[in-house]
Amino acid sequence: MTLKKIEITFDSLPSSALSTAQLTMCLKCAFDFFTKQLQLAPRTAYTELRKHTPEETDFSGASTSRPHFFESEHARCPYCNAAKIWFARFRATRIDSYPSFEKERKKLWAALKRQADRFALSNPERTGMQIFSEWLERLKRKTDFERDDWLLDIAIEEVKRAEPSKVWDEIILEGIHRVQLSRHLDGSWHFEDHRLFVAPPLYGDILIIQHLLSRSHQHGGSTFEGRLTFQELMGRLKKIGYFEARGVDVREYYEAFEQAVAHLVASGPTAVYYAVDRSDYLEKLKTIYEKKLKK
Repeated sequence: MTLKKIEITFDSLPSSALSTAQLTMCLKCAFDFFTKQLQLAPRTAYTELRKHTPEETDFSGASTSRPHFFESEHARCPYCNAAKIWFARFRATRIDSYPSFEKERKKLWAALKRQADRFALSNPERTGMQIFSEWLERLKRKTDFERDDWLLDIAIEEVKRAEPSKVWDEIILEGIHRVQLSRHLDGSWHFEDHRLFVAPPLYGDILIIQHLLSRSHQHGGSTFEGRLTFQELMGRLKKIGYFEARGVDVREYYEAFEQAVAHLVASGPTAVYYAVDRSDYLEKLKTIYEKKLKK
């Protein structure tokens, strides 16, 4: 009996708070390990493999190891050269949780728990700085710094991180052509005619994120305000009233920058949740096991 991939979706949460990753596992490698190296019977190997869920570091690429790999990089198993018929896939969804939609997150989590065989759930402990650093790393990996509009992409991602909302799906679909500083907003941002107007505090946050990412990737920090040295960045933030709006003491720039980053951390998610969908894996595992029994 195959597992139904229905009922549960993550649509109740803002897509800006979700990130997904797919990991492939070679079942030939897995079965060979249990049956040939450990000398276990196929039934025992199957029972043990049904319990398997990759680690978070496997999905991130930090320590992906045999029999796991990223299928987008390999047409055949990179370890044993097996064909795709042996491939089984896991899909991990990471939720960066905010208090603003915690009620919806809890409801979804309860539904996921009712399908314990299909979904492997975890709530790894993270400090706010760890969550922020991981977001920066994910953003850096997916940003093409050779594109002319990479500054716009990063600006949009920061606004979505600071102000998570389901409305972003509609806005992104309509298209944002420009992010612009505005001193006359009632809130943090306003979208109109493909332009995203942002208040000085949020605009300053964008400049800091752009500077941090481009400084680590390029020589110097590129921003909407041009390529800025650290001193020039701080001067520009002071000019637009960023520090005053954030309640940051600017008598010493490096200390002010630390306070600004601390605000960025505090404005983001407060917890991390992982849901690994094992349905494709369990179906492929059962199919391979049944074929082995017929031999």
